[in-house]
Amino acid sequence: MVKYVYCLNRMLKRLSVTTIVCHIAFNYCFSSENYNLLIQDTLDLTKISFAISDSSLLTSILSVPSDTFSSTSYTRLKGITTFRGGPYRDRASIGRISKRPDSLVIKWSAKTAPQGEWGGGAGWTGQPSVVQWPNELRTKMNIDPKFSDSLFVEVIAASLDGNVYFLDLETGTPSRKPIKINNPIKGSVSIDPRGFPILYVGQGIANKKIFGFRIFSLIDQQLLHFLDGNDPFSIRNWAAFDGSPLINAANDVMYLGGENGLLYCVKLNTRYDSLTGKANIAPQELRLRYKVNDDHKVGIENSVAAYGNKIFFADNHGYILAIDLSTLKPLWVIHNYDDTDASLIIQPEAGIPYLYTGSEVDKQGKMGFSYLKKINGLTGATVWEKKYPCLTVLGDHPVNGGMLATPIIGKMNSSGKVIFNLARYKELNKGLLVALNQTTGEVLYEVSLPNYSWSSPVDIYDEEGNMFIFLADSKGYVMLLDGENGTMIYKKKIAELFEASPVVFDNKIIIPSRPNKIFCLEIR
Repeated sequence: MVKYVYCLNRMLKRLSVTTIVCHIAFNYCFSSENYNLLIQDTLDLTKISFAISDSSLLTSILSVPSDTFSSTSYTRLKGITTFRGGPYRDRASIGRISKRPDSLVIKWSAKTAPQGEWGGGAGWTGQPSVVQWPNELRTKMNIDPKFSDSLFVEVIAASLDGNVYFLDLETGTPSRKPIKINNPIKGSVSIDPRGFPILYVGQGIANKKIFGFRIFSLIDQQLLHFLDGNDPFSIRNWAAFDGSPLINAANDVMYLGGENGLLYCVKLNTRYDSLTGKANIAPQELRLRYKVNDDHKVGIENSVAAYGNKIFFADNHGYILAIDLSTLKPLWVIHNYDDTDASLIIQPEAGIPYLYTGSEVDKQGKMGFSYLKKINGLTGATVWEKKYPCLTVLGDHPVNGGMLATPIIGKMNSSGKVIFNLARYKELNKGLLVALNQTTGEVLYEVSLPNYSWSSPVDIYDEEGNMFIFLADSKGYVMLLDGENGTMIYKKKIAELFEASPVVFDNKIIIPSRPNKIFCLEIR
């Protein structure tokens, strides 16, 4: 588990310090209740244990067609409905800009309600969702009637103040009342990609014993289901959910990682009546538990990624796992040296899902390396690996360095690039944006940044297919860079601190800051 401690302008992480450096291959045997993995390292044999919570649910959970998850067809809605857009976690923007940008203008800002030491705004990962609702659905929801235009686009943003906010993209005006969870939210909200009026949101900070993941109806904002993270089946006593789920339209199953170390496969049994506008679910929860080297402190903070019938995630000890969704058997497990919180991204090549990932500097001590990797998603084999020296702050108030931001996969004219954002590179306050060749790992360009960033960069494209990068940092600066060569186009300080990741709709960028604002920036 990663346990976060916030003040108004910093997100702090506390983790056990254990250095484990190994690459793992394995064979496994499986039974309906438990299955064990033998992990073969070149130096040692260790054991991974897996268990499932309820074998009676296997039949409905395992009915997964081979082409289940695809990035381009994931959602029926126009917008970004989950963290980084879909199962490949490879896009946080929709639409294109008309030409090369030269500046950013604050179109509006909306205040959240500050609450105690956590403040408001949003922390890591904190990406809003944005969606243009179809008319037949919009008119059935409790959206303010003044937003009756078919072009209405809604921003949905979760805050550390314990609220989920609903705003008009054009004006920043509240489009409906917030949902009050009364528990700080660190992760990113998700909207049901099937076009159902259902919202998914995880709680990031403990508040008494009410600690977990919630599902709401967007017809009337009523709670449909609470998933309690304090699960006796888990081996870790930390109930946060920072990751955003994936919803499988083919079998009505939600896939979600928890910081309690469980992978949730939840049969939702969704019922939505488009005539009456009523939405209901009757969830059946199957949980997958695993343990490596008798480690009781595994925990999944990233948003699970998926390709076809395979799902991928990393954990707080840097283990990276691939699970076959048609059997719920593990395919492979490797280790990436240190804690891995950032979501993995997938780029298919010739039918092979390649994964791009990077580690933090945490368990290595005050200094170490952030290891960036390209992994064959079918076998777990490392295609290439790069390492960059980064620092971390340990002690009572740790603030980690390395890679906490989800990378960019270049598209259109920038196909073949993968871009990583590293925190505390060489110096405590500095950062690095690095573009690598996807095939070889060769450095294409590097941009030294005076301030580090945990916020994920986002790629934006013009009508000619040229890529531009938006990035926000730990001192409140927002930046536009040329994605071809890393040249800085625009930079300005507009806030105290950014930790949350942005989302882009056409020429508008929505990003929450700390301590208590949500910004909409217009690309000019």
